[in-house]
Amino acid sequence: MLAATLSLMVVGASPANAQSKAGAASEEQRAAQAIERALQKHGPDVHACFAKVLADRLDSAGKVEVVVEVGKNGKVKSAKAQKLDKSAGPVLAECIEKAALGWTMEGIEVGAKVVLPFSFKAQASQFVVNAADVPERALGAPPTNKAKTGPKRDVPFTVKVLADEQNVKAEGISLTLLSVGPASRVAMHRHPHSAKILYLVKGHARLLGPEGATPLKMDEGAAAFVPAGYPHVIENMGRQSTAVFLQAFSPPGPERVYRDPTDARRRAEFEVIRDSASAKPTNSQIVVATATETKPVALPRKAGEMKRLLTGGGMSLALLELVDGAEVQSSGTSPGTELLYFISGGGSIKVGGETSPLTAESLVHVPRGMPYVIKAAAADTNEKVRVAQLWVTSPPRTGAGPAAPKAPLR
Repeated sequence: MLAATLSLMVVGASPANAQSKAGAASEEQRAAQAIERALQKHGPDVHACFAKVLADRLDSAGKVEVVVEVGKNGKVKSAKAQKLDKSAGPVLAECIEKAALGWTMEGIEVGAKVVLPFSFKAQASQFVVNAADVPERALGAPPTNKAKTGPKRDVPFTVKVLADEQNVKAEGISLTLLSVGPASRVAMHRHPHSAKILYLVKGHARLLGPEGATPLKMDEGAAAFVPAGYPHVIENMGRQSTAVFLQAFSPPGPERVYRDPTDARRRAEFEVIRDSASAKPTNSQIVVATATETKPVALPRKAGEMKRLLTGGGMSLALLELVDGAEVQSSGTSPGTELLYFISGGGSIKVGGETSPLTAESLVHVPRGMPYVIKAAAADTNEKVRVAQLWVTSPPRTGAGPAAPKAPLR
């Protein structure tokens, strides 16, 4: 993922014996060793910065040089990125600059400026994305990269694209994190070719349909299946708090408008209905399910329980509540793509030969036929490990979308 190339460049450091070539060479070797130790010590910081870039685009790559000025006791006094490839982007530069201010480079003379060159390679795949690393976007507004708290709420809603073809190569399904501001709404719209599942992670909301449709209330833990082409409004009922949804689309498409709002083709997959009175009723309807009304099913090896909230048309949603320390295994025989979003708690997952840590707001992408092992870990004794599990058993043909389930599985 990361190659820290050590083409040594130390500016302003004078050898102890400037008249001796051997002494100068020895001093340069000591400086090189000091830089190598610093790179090994602080390498994880640079990896974490690149993870922020990969969370948005898997094909991100490039080079960046970071010039650090060394102060007393080897502490980095200042850091500035230069010669940044456009493909790497400003997010990478800003992150490394900020991280470098906490570094120490023992053995480097006070006042010396050291150039640290890094090379970043595009990845073939990734399985875990942290929501905090994903840019928060709004239609018609430039993207921001604020962690967790997001940008100032000067727009009704924002979206983070957690899983799509560009960041995890997801097939047949995409997943976004939709945040609707206090007393705000997503205006009447429809997705002509994609059905979607909504899961309310936090807050209180309601869904409004075309004229004559009964408003549907959603509390935390509720889920809804919205058929393709169904006109609807997503409204936050809270006046002081943000409503946060998981929003899955199958087939993928509507999420692309957040990456490029100016693309007319992408906007067509997110069709805003300007005159709600013109939204005609359809033969289909929204199906709502709640965790409190769904019967739990025990998981093997006393790992916890599962509640199947919605299933139908190839797309499904279940809620897992895992016991602290439990191990959950999948043999990889599932015929479709699986997405796991950790609502609370975390642990680790082994998938594709890699073991990755998991925390609240981690998204796991499991490609078709890929086995995995999850080890659950609660953040504290009062918290459960809660996971939203979404999957699409087979990518529906373009333009069709999954049929709405007749009723949630109880």
